[in-house]
Amino acid sequence: MKTNYLFLGLMMAAMPAASFAQKGITDGSKYGHGEDSLRCVQNLSMMSTYTKQKDFESAAKCWEIVYAECPKCSKNVYTNGMDILQDQYAKAKDASAKAQIFNRMMKLYDDRIKYFGKDKKNGKPFILGKKAMDYMTYAPENSKDPKVAYGWLNEVIETQGKNTSSTVFSYFFYVSDLIYKNEKDGFRDTYINDYIKIGPMLNEKIAESAGNEKDSSAYVAAKNDIDTRFAASGAADCKTLDGVYGSKIDANKDNKDFLNNVLKLYAFADCEESAVYFKASAYKHKIEPSASSARGLASQSMKNKDYNKALSYLNEAVNLESNNVEKSNLQLKIAGIYKELKNPSASRAAAQKAIALNKSNSNAYVLIGILYATFNSDISDDAIIKKTAFWAAVDQWEKAKQVNPSMASDANKLINTYKQYYPDKAQLFMRNITPGQKFTVPGWINETTTVRFE
Repeated sequence: MKTNYLFLGLMMAAMPAASFAQKGITDGSKYGHGEDSLRCVQNLSMMSTYTKQKDFESAAKCWEIVYAECPKCSKNVYTNGMDILQDQYAKAKDASAKAQIFNRMMKLYDDRIKYFGKDKKNGKPFILGKKAMDYMTYAPENSKDPKVAYGWLNEVIETQGKNTSSTVFSYFFYVSDLIYKNEKDGFRDTYINDYIKIGPMLNEKIAESAGNEKDSSAYVAAKNDIDTRFAASGAADCKTLDGVYGSKIDANKDNKDFLNNVLKLYAFADCEESAVYFKASAYKHKIEPSASSARGLASQSMKNKDYNKALSYLNEAVNLESNNVEKSNLQLKIAGIYKELKNPSASRAAAQKAIALNKSNSNAYVLIGILYATFNSDISDDAIIKKTAFWAAVDQWEKAKQVNPSMASDANKLINTYKQYYPDKAQLFMRNITPGQKFTVPGWINETTTVRFE
């Protein structure tokens, strides 16, 4: 028996090391084993170095080996690989060669999902988003189908929800808009529902990112882009919406899902004075009161100038609403009604509630500034002191710009208008008020500001 073991040991020792080599693609490991492992590590390192140097031809030779033999060794196989394929695509001489490279790009994404789809940071949703964008960029024109990219992007949003990247949100709606332009009647409902679906997600993300200038700017830009596309599409034109939904309301008066979608759409499209919107609100409120139905009935009351009833419905909507961003918008509507009723204190209180619910609600800051400027005569009998309200007003408009840079143009117009009405320096000097000092604007405003002159 000992002789047999000795013989086996001698035989194994005599076998060349290469016989124990195995590729990662074969044994499921990251790098493989033996000489194949060494070959993988060496080519992975050279691939990364060549790619950084933009020597894509040299990088490609190493990448082909790594991609074929140890595809799960590193995410660089896929990020560098896409750089290499994009370089090859740019240099390809004919459509046939470009089509072949495009097919390799799509397979590269599929393999990345296979091996790195569960990556916490850049897993399947991230990869699908990149794949969809590169599909639209590189797919041959004669076979490109926007619905293919749409499906991938929609999957990302369904998976990620409000945590979807701003880039994917924008690109998803770009593709949806493209499909809608090609087949308006067949895709209209889907297109509208896409806008309804992602709008609240973007609003939530904008509110959450207040204070993070980079993220906030990215999501605000995405929402502005999406709103612009939707407005330009004509799908949300109030007359068009009435034509599409007007004849369907009575038939769906007990269908709360249908009515909810109509209410959301009319609110997004700023068609809250439509008779169709009012009818949908009434039907929905009858079968199941909700924030959106109460808001619709409030809009009808405002149109009829029944402000007390409007306030009642809006307060009901606030109590029924669970989303703080939407609650903030409802409080702003309440503030607007109190302004109409010439009750600046109540209007400001509602606007401040709006800000507490959503710190990026720049319109609330704008309204408070307008209240200070409009109702300044109530703060003092002194004509010069009345003008100190303009300092407090400008403070609010400056805050509006800080929380939402896209408001800068409108806010600056107000600032430049009212700066010219600042109190006269000499007259303030007679009242012992000097530049730079803190000053509390009296009366109902009771706001501390800084003395300044134009």
